[in-house]
Amino acid sequence: MSKKAQLIWNFNGQDGLKTAEHHLLHLKEFAQMEAVPLLKYGVNKTSSLSCETFIVVEMKWVEKLRTELKPNKGFEVD
Repeated sequence: MSKKAQLIWNFNGQDGLKTAEHHLLHLKEFAQMEAVPLLKYGVNKTSSLSCETFIVVEMKWVEKLRTELKPNKGFEVD
């Protein structure tokens, strides 16, 4: 089984949820154009004024995505 990573982008403010949802659309479009398989993706509301968009990918894609999409954070997941 290959290693996986979760990459996260944070969005704050009253429009954080809408911005996070919109950002996810762009991440999915990018993944499709670049043939990057997304294993999981979504939006989490972490507080009333803070949300995050996340994707889970195989570890081999992390360097490319970090360079081109500049997530706020990332970590290895099972």
